[in-house]
Amino acid sequence: MKILFISLLFFSSLIFASAIFAQTSSDSTEGSSRDIISINGDLGAYGELYSISGQPKRRPSATGRLFFNPVVDFYGVFQLPFSFLLSTEGSSARQNINQFGINPDWGWGSANVGDFNKEYSPLSLSGIKIRGGGINFKPDLFRISLVSGFTQRSVPGGAQDGSYKRFLLAAKLGYGKEDQTYFDLIFLKARDETSSLPQNVKSITVISPNGDDILPLGSLTSIKWTSSSIGGLLKIELSRDGGNNYELVANDQPNIGYYNWTITGPETFQALIKITSKEDSSVYDISNFVFRIAAGVEYKQGISVTDQILNSNAVTPQENLLLAAKGKVTFGENKFVLDYEAGGSIYSRDIRANKINQDSVDVPKIVTAFYDPYVGTNYDYAINTLFTVNLSTASFKAGYKYTGPGYYSLGVAYLLNDQQEISLNGNFRVDRFSFGAGWINQSDNLLDQKLFTTARNIFNFSVSGMLTDIWTIGAMANILGMRNDSKNDTTKTDFSNLVIGLNQNFLLSQTELLRAITVNYFFQSSNNESVLLKNNTTNIHTINFAMNFSLLSNLNSALSAGLVSSEVFDTLTTLTQTYSISFQHREFDNQLSSSLLIGTSLSEKNTSFRTGLNSSYNFSANDAISFILSYTVFNGNSLTGGKFNEIQSSLTYSHRF
Repeated sequence: MKILFISLLFFSSLIFASAIFAQTSSDSTEGSSRDIISINGDLGAYGELYSISGQPKRRPSATGRLFFNPVVDFYGVFQLPFSFLLSTEGSSARQNINQFGINPDWGWGSANVGDFNKEYSPLSLSGIKIRGGGINFKPDLFRISLVSGFTQRSVPGGAQDGSYKRFLLAAKLGYGKEDQTYFDLIFLKARDETSSLPQNVKSITVISPNGDDILPLGSLTSIKWTSSSIGGLLKIELSRDGGNNYELVANDQPNIGYYNWTITGPETFQALIKITSKEDSSVYDISNFVFRIAAGVEYKQGISVTDQILNSNAVTPQENLLLAAKGKVTFGENKFVLDYEAGGSIYSRDIRANKINQDSVDVPKIVTAFYDPYVGTNYDYAINTLFTVNLSTASFKAGYKYTGPGYYSLGVAYLLNDQQEISLNGNFRVDRFSFGAGWINQSDNLLDQKLFTTARNIFNFSVSGMLTDIWTIGAMANILGMRNDSKNDTTKTDFSNLVIGLNQNFLLSQTELLRAITVNYFFQSSNNESVLLKNNTTNIHTINFAMNFSLLSNLNSALSAGLVSSEVFDTLTTLTQTYSISFQHREFDNQLSSSLLIGTSLSEKNTSFRTGLNSSYNFSANDAISFILSYTVFNGNSLTGGKFNEIQSSLTYSHRF
């Protein structure tokens, strides 16, 4: 695959050179009347500062980005776009954020080199970034596309954040115009590099106490840990001086994940726990931060690393082969449209498994020429169809989707398998009103491999229109029912949800102080009638009211207020109030635009206050600078988020050329 990738880049370079040379030759006589080469695009910089107290950080303290997106235009018919993004987040993120891309485009084709996205279809290639190359030809009604490259880098970690280095090759051959009748045939193969991550990594991770804990003398607590790829016994030690010296807590301790420890003196503010493998002393872990041991104090749970536990065995190298067809059929001057896609997939979750003896299974030779099946390899198919009828005052849609439980594509960002869906939708207009209705039925357990089947039915209705020249109204209703056929009270599901909404807008005179009024109301009622959740009914009423004002010719303002009343289990009632005021100001012939928002939320258990300032200034036709500042204060108990103050500011400069 790597040889093919290098060949693709070389081939792309030849295409660029040929296109430029051909265009230069054909237009040489017009060189004096037009620019041979022109360059346009944008460049800029972004900087951000972030701080929070009372809660763990959710962003880096400082972030910087540089971007540069030039487009080189040859004679107005051949465009060569470049894309550069350099970020301080690039090395710390799970997948690299830094980007570089060249995306030339000419009349009968285009190409991609570097970082790019390519959309083939929802069942094959969609929504992922590729670092590699691609070439696309579109001579007349034919369309040919070939892409290859890496879609993820290797990252040591657990099931949620670990990944192998993955290489992807995809091709598409099509005929017809995509806005009319067309047909595409798609091929995709993706494979992880097993050698990109070390195998069977030995590790120990201390879970608690892990820092900022407060442990009373004489109390009983549990030292907890997790481990990977190690056996035998462990040694547990305690340091009271920040790690300079250690004393034995337990020797020859079985590796069962916990040890009940009776805390003894002396007191200390610099305690650390160290756990070491007895069979390999190089494998150990220490508490991330110091914790306290003292008399007469209340126990406090410190820093938890449950979400940081790494189990390298949960990350497996995968492989996927896929063949799909996608297209559209239109007739009756586009009044009737059929969109369709179907795909077949072969997927191996772990290519470290043993290969299957091909003489013992019935696998077509054409498949084994491209793919070696392993123990655990599965294959399945998926179908996605949508039939649309477009009339002058109405439209109707009917869809059917089937995604088998064994269907996978490593070329899409998200794909839900083991799912069947039937949908019907209709919209029509009468005078100044529009009406809509729809129904969706979803079910799983397509091959009866699960203990029970879950089915969902969703109904939605809507109406909108103008009652008068200034009064616009809209109403909607959504009904959800979700049930399964489980005979076990523990897994039985019987859930329903109803949402009703009413929205009204009044567009008043555009010369008066008060310009517009908006009032909306929503009611949501959900009920879970599962045996283990008796009287689990939730009712929520939401009312919002907003007014827009024109204070001056260059100063607007908006006031809003909202009430949310919720009742759970017929006993727990909460009321939340929200209020906000905002201003929008323009100055210097709209070169300077600023907005200020002040808002608060009040309830019985927590309050919050937020203010935000956004200002941008175009100090020339091609240059702009913008500044954003936000500050949030939240006061609540430990169950609702605790107490924290958060501030975030950013500055952006951009230049168009």
